[in-house]
Amino acid sequence: MSGAAPPPLTRDEVDGALRRLRDDELTAMCERARALLWTSPCDLRGATVALSVYQQAFSARAKGSRR
Repeated sequence: MSGAAPPPLTRDEVDGALRRLRDDELTAMCERARALLWTSPCDLRGATVALSVYQQAFSARAKGSRR
C-alpha cells in the first residue's frame, strides 16, 4: 500500500466529475469493479484494484486531466 490517501474532492470537483460521468472508459471501470464486488465468492484483491483504478481515473477527470 502507498502512503496517505489524497484529500477528498471539493463539491465543485465532484459536480464537474458527475457532469462527465458518461465517459465510456469510466463506465467500463465502474462496471468492472461492480461485477467483481457482486460476484460470489468475491475476488476481494481484484475488486480492490479495480475500484482503486476507477477512483483514480474519476479523480483525475474531476481535476481536468485525462490519464
